[in-house]
Amino acid sequence: MSELTSLLPLAVGMAISPLPIVAVVAILLSPRGRTAAPVYTAAFVFVTLVAIGVGAATSAGASAAAPGTGAKIVVLVLTALLTAGFAVFAILSWRGRPRPGDEPAAPGWLAAVDAITPSRAAGLGVLMAATNSKNLPLELKGGALLGAAHLPIAVTALLCIALAFAGSLSIVVPAVLGATGRPAVVSALRRLKDEMIAHNAVIMTVLFAILAATEAAHLIRQLTA
Repeated sequence: MSELTSLLPLAVGMAISPLPIVAVVAILLSPRGRTAAPVYTAAFVFVTLVAIGVGAATSAGASAAAPGTGAKIVVLVLTALLTAGFAVFAILSWRGRPRPGDEPAAPGWLAAVDAITPSRAAGLGVLMAATNSKNLPLELKGGALLGAAHLPIAVTALLCIALAFAGSLSIVVPAVLGATGRPAVVSALRRLKDEMIAHNAVIMTVLFAILAATEAAHLIRQLTA
């Protein structure tokens, strides 16, 4: 059960995702934003939940095949891969940052968001969640930790849902606030989108570095336990 304390940093790491946040904000600022943004958000949360569920099922299956060691090995391998992967991503993100004086490039798909429909917003939500190279391993590990905890199935399912929701709060909160349509909220969302685009590389570099350090500490604890 003590391993479940690792879910909090995983949820925080999942939530800090500039491009999915930019996407939901851009959708909210589009003509059909109030109907499209909730659909985008629901699709994003659903795919997140599926990934967490896959991690939980894999870990639980490994535990059943090799009681006492199977689930631990799954978590250990995932932790080692995350440590190395996040360290590499941090270096690549820093090397790919805009140089002084360069204008940060906005993602090409942003131009099409103004005309987005609810059905296309759902597709974008699925794409954003399914191709998120940072979140997917975090979701799988979160699920693996839940599967390794040997909790009742209903409790594990509820915790999977809670983790998916917590890890998507940065998408859910703007969607809820944007639905009000208040001018102050709209103005704040515009500023948020601009800042996220401008500082995406730095945000991701810092986040990847923190995640790599967190996973390294977790790996050391597992190896010395």
